[in-house]
Amino acid sequence: MSALNAEYKWVIAEENREPVRAMAKALRVPGIVAQLLHARGIETKEEAKAFLEPMQAPLSDPFELTDMDLAVDRLGQARDRGEHVRVFGDYDVDGMAATAILSRGLRRYGIEHISCRMPNRLTDSYGITPAAVEQANRDGVDVLVTVDNGISALDAAEAAKGLGIDLIITDHHHINGELPDAHAVINPKRDDPASPFRHACGAALAFKLSWALTGSPADFDIAAVATIADVVPLLAENRSLVDKGLRELAEGTHLGLDALVHKAGISARGIRAESVAFQLAPRINACARLGNPQKGLELFLADSEEEAGLIASELDAANVERRRIEALILEEAKQEVEATLTDGQRTIVLAREAWHPGVIGIVAARLQSAYWRPVVMITIDEHGRGRSSCRSTPDFNIVEALGECAHLLVQYGGHRAAAGMTIERQHIAEFKEVFEREALRSAPAEDPLRRELRIDALLALSEIDGDLLRAIDMLEPFGHENPAPVFASCGVTVVPGSVRVLRGGHLKFTVTQGGRAFDAIGFNLAERFAGRDIANEIDLAYCPKFNTWRGVTTIQLEVKDLRPS
Repeated sequence: MSALNAEYKWVIAEENREPVRAMAKALRVPGIVAQLLHARGIETKEEAKAFLEPMQAPLSDPFELTDMDLAVDRLGQARDRGEHVRVFGDYDVDGMAATAILSRGLRRYGIEHISCRMPNRLTDSYGITPAAVEQANRDGVDVLVTVDNGISALDAAEAAKGLGIDLIITDHHHINGELPDAHAVINPKRDDPASPFRHACGAALAFKLSWALTGSPADFDIAAVATIADVVPLLAENRSLVDKGLRELAEGTHLGLDALVHKAGISARGIRAESVAFQLAPRINACARLGNPQKGLELFLADSEEEAGLIASELDAANVERRRIEALILEEAKQEVEATLTDGQRTIVLAREAWHPGVIGIVAARLQSAYWRPVVMITIDEHGRGRSSCRSTPDFNIVEALGECAHLLVQYGGHRAAAGMTIERQHIAEFKEVFEREALRSAPAEDPLRRELRIDALLALSEIDGDLLRAIDMLEPFGHENPAPVFASCGVTVVPGSVRVLRGGHLKFTVTQGGRAFDAIGFNLAERFAGRDIANEIDLAYCPKFNTWRGVTTIQLEVKDLRPS
């Protein structure tokens, strides 16, 4: 059974002409910009101006976060007493960036004895643990600050209290009930749901704490990279933070990030949220996925061009190796899914010994996209303990579903869309049953699984030009919950003989309509359309983008879906 050919349900935004015209006139923007704003639920002039001018939007006061004052007071005492402060981060881009931001902030604040630690993705448990607290005690740590982890660390908090270490938790993850008994617990989920900082990532919280300590914000570029990489909504304050950070990144003032930008072959003019997500973040993550998160942290903290260049090269090489391992695991996983998946099945749970724990999260995301089901990838170690990465569909809260399976798990945590868990081998079969049952509650087996593709507007190919793309750019930065606009053109002709499959599984062809012709490329779409003839006349859903190749810039259509007209 294969779900790779599952069709999209196109959902075309309503065109409400009068409000769109009024907004275009009030804002003095092209009509397509007003239409795109309307499609995103932005209806007032004030909302639109805030969205289109994120640089002008003020950032919220760090002290609006619960317990920020307690954290600042305790760290002030640590500075005055010359105490040892340890920053304990996570091993992903967000965690590495948060660790760097806070350690840099503590240094500016005047704390001299600072150390940083992160778990090893391959050998250690996620987040702060009693063992990590005990090690901190042996190292003479007085204040332990978590970044991007700790909200579920009840045992670690108890251990810290018993050893006389003051624990400050900064975390943005879902709160599963009881809070740890810590000196301070900073998490935007504790605060007003309407707060513009509600959906901050871990590095953005570290940015806020650093700002609260020093009195001025810094490291916008690092915080922006983490915000994009952690796939939090690029709305409200996150949007402002990313916009400011991308501008700093383009200036090239951060040695480590500038070295990585050049290593990835990105021009300063080409630094956008998309290039961070698909070119910088995977490289920063690569060493951590292979077992050494310290390299990513070192990149953020590099203080010489030579050091930054060497680290950037190491991260680039690690990313090549990561991709090789990922391809092998993905092929094995797809073979198993194709052999076992049924039409009525709502989840995919795969478990195997010796799958690389640093890569299964990427594979889970690829499978989720291909089969449009929540995916749990479990790798089992030599002791019979499984560690997993979980990825979900938009309509299924995976961390809540894991909560219903908690009696079978050693531990779990994460977000609505992505999570992780630890499980003993003997409980995996029962976990599959319970997890599947939870998914069936939200999507009964008799209901067809169809993903939605939101179309912002219908266009003729004759309407696509440089002015249109420059108008679309007004809605940057694009990302989670503010995706790049998708347009559709109906009745376009596929140029005979132009369809070809590129290396990497990409589909490329040329389309024409009304005397205009554009190259179209569908990334990772070749497998989906394998064995299927593409009709001569199609309806095409796409994102139009500038594409520069060998010094020549053209407009290319990035295909999201196609269907016969």
